[in-house]
Amino acid sequence: MVAGLAGIAPQRAGAVLGWLGGIFIALAFAWWAALFPSVVANTGLSFAEAAPCVASNSQLCELATALCGAPHLFGITSYSPALFWCGVALLSAGLLTGGILPQARR
Repeated sequence: MVAGLAGIAPQRAGAVLGWLGGIFIALAFAWWAALFPSVVANTGLSFAEAAPCVASNSQLCELATALCGAPHLFGITSYSPALFWCGVALLSAGLLTGGILPQARR
């Protein structure tokens, strides 16, 4: 395992990956929250319809963002779910590394 080769205990590597994943997911939600409330307020989109935009860049999300002519917090005009999915991948790797693999070695 790469973490073992680097001299890092699997539990520590799992914890670091998990924390990084959580931070990335939180940042993705903050980015979404900076953009989509004004999109919801200025288009016909509801929050229920905008919620999946955190994880996907569907045509509905793109269209609503493009049609919103209002100024956004910090001047943010677009959102990409790539940060969210990177966070999910890091969190999953952390859970696998720190939780499942060490138990399998026993």
